[in-house]
Amino acid sequence: MATIRIHVDVDRPVENVFAYVADIRNDVHWWRGVISAERLTGDGGPGTEYAQDTRLFGVRFPARMVVLEVEPPRRFLYRSTDSLTPFTAEYTFTPLTAGRTRFTMTAELAATGPFRWFGPVFLPLLRIVARRYFGSLRTAVPA
Repeated sequence: MATIRIHVDVDRPVENVFAYVADIRNDVHWWRGVISAERLTGDGGPGTEYAQDTRLFGVRFPARMVVLEVEPPRRFLYRSTDSLTPFTAEYTFTPLTAGRTRFTMTAELAATGPFRWFGPVFLPLLRIVARRYFGSLRTAVPA
């Protein structure tokens, strides 16, 4: 397992950023590798399950996730239960000013299947892709 940590500052209140990002169905709007996302069970709290159709580096694969912890509007923790990139991700939300929020993702992940062939370049490539996707949040989060 390797760790990746990325953050982006969003010109929206912390409550708005949390509500948007903690609903994994919204990933299709800002995490460009997510083709579709649906909630399978639950209300968004602990135990809620999601399914996504995902593409990474040209490889398309399904992924399932389960929410572990929710502390609105500060923290959201979830993990994949079935994916070519098994991970546990913690999202933290820090108010910088009344209308500006720092969103940080810290993820522990592994590369399996075709991704393991990327070897030591997998994590640096993933960081580049994730930074690009995180930039989309600056305009994706509704006011």
